[in-house]
Amino acid sequence: MRNLGFELLVVVALLSTANRASALGEILGQTKEELKLGYDPVARDLGSGRVAIEFTLTDEGRLKPLDGVELMVPARETDSAGGHSMDLVVPVELKLERGKRVARVQLTRELAERAEIWLTTYWFDGKQLVMTRYHHVIPVGPDLKAAAGGVVKPAGERGAGAPAATEGKKE
Repeated sequence: MRNLGFELLVVVALLSTANRASALGEILGQTKEELKLGYDPVARDLGSGRVAIEFTLTDEGRLKPLDGVELMVPARETDSAGGHSMDLVVPVELKLERGKRVARVQLTRELAERAEIWLTTYWFDGKQLVMTRYHHVIPVGPDLKAAAGGVVKPAGERGAGAPAATEGKKE
């Protein structure tokens, strides 16, 4: 009877550890081109303090198959651990339109200036890695700060020129 209690405790400990491990991930430092991704994020200032964001995904590249696409807005201030928590995290549904997968969202301009689209997968180069989650982060809003209105195409990606992967925690 005593061994059964210990075995049950070990199983519970392993399961709770697995949940924490699945929240960890690596933010990839490779560029869109290095990952062979095809996407086009476009932000359009609606002029009323709101921004429409359209994200078109044409190729999942080396991250195929993607497990999720999320819109994230990091907090302006750092948290007590020195990192950034998120002000907004929303899973984004991609709908098929004319052979392309497209998502549309609207945000206040203040949120859109900090917005990022995260492509998430447990796969890399066709190999599934169960305990490692990869994230490719696409900034949406940096160029909105300079634009007075109209259409703005975000220029960069987080991590361009950074090491191949950096350890990060998905909040």
